[in-house]
Amino acid sequence: MSTTIYLVRHAEAEGNIGRRCHGQYDSLLTRRGLEQAKVVGERFRKEPIDAVYSSDLWRARHTALAIAEPHGLPVIERKALREIDMGEWEDKAWAELPVVQPELYDTWCNRPWLCRAPGGETIMESGVRALEEMRRIARDEDGKTVVVVSHGSAIRGILTRALGLRDDEMMQVGWGDNTCVAKMIFHDDGSIEIPYRNDNSHLPKELSTFYSLKWSDSVDVPASPQMWFRPVNWDDAADKAMALDLFHQIYWPTYGKDTYTDAQIEARLRGFQSVTPDAVSFGMVDREIGGIIAINTLENRDTEIGEMGGTCILEKFRGFGFGPQLIGNAVSVYRRMGKKVLQATPAKHNPGAVKFYQRNGFDPVGEYTDECGEFFILQRNIEVK
Repeated sequence: MSTTIYLVRHAEAEGNIGRRCHGQYDSLLTRRGLEQAKVVGERFRKEPIDAVYSSDLWRARHTALAIAEPHGLPVIERKALREIDMGEWEDKAWAELPVVQPELYDTWCNRPWLCRAPGGETIMESGVRALEEMRRIARDEDGKTVVVVSHGSAIRGILTRALGLRDDEMMQVGWGDNTCVAKMIFHDDGSIEIPYRNDNSHLPKELSTFYSLKWSDSVDVPASPQMWFRPVNWDDAADKAMALDLFHQIYWPTYGKDTYTDAQIEARLRGFQSVTPDAVSFGMVDREIGGIIAINTLENRDTEIGEMGGTCILEKFRGFGFGPQLIGNAVSVYRRMGKKVLQATPAKHNPGAVKFYQRNGFDPVGEYTDECGEFFILQRNIEVK
């Protein structure tokens, strides 16, 4: 008998909008990702699904749950369905790679079947691994209809091999949007029929990750503006001048123009960096400074809360969607430190800052007043469990 498997890419996750390399790095779904998961769950609600399998990574498991729960089914986890192992590239900003490893990154963009990040695997190795697991599932679920939730690069490798293409014909497959679906029919003779692939027709435009990134060419990597991050070097005069200028722009709307001197700001930010150098980092657009992010590593130091210290984007780079990438860097640093919650405390009279954090997944949990004024307390969960 033949087994039908619907192969689904996970919903939008932190790495997708933070523009970070998340292979087997475990990360959460975004708010849009949670909505995408609901929509793809509705797509399968009336389908006669017999079993739901998933990679054991959080973003895949929780996409699978949205499909399984309406059918009263458990999600069966399979490690072999994981995303490509990106080795030393894991959780790096994508924009850093062409700066530090330009030749290898060029291979990733233009000959991806040949690219192996240091200590990692290739797309085709991940695809072969996952396809072998799907064949096992097809045998175990013989004659049934199954959903399998996996990941973008692994799915590209799966489809390349299942379509009988050579590795260097991978570009014919293209990337699939988050929650895209491929229908695959596994026959007893070992052949695989694929009636359709990379289908995201269930997503309204406003929920499409591709649309949000202005990614119209699914063959190439997205060309949307991206940032990478490097610590501020206070011994470099240009770094120091730029950091102080940007932090005056951060502090003026909250505390007033003359509240903090240059020396006070520098001492405060050096204090953050005494815990970890990347607590105060420039957001780099190629090799040009595009903004700054600081995390207050001294506040709530012995708690599960990681405190924001401020963000600012240079005027020429505003409006390009760098906000989620700045926040993504804060999440990355604090997650390495074992923090579970990211917290921001914007002033009530600074609605722009409040909206910025709310757009980036923060929810109000309280407020407080001190000698500097009235503040909201906003928090965002960053724990993956």
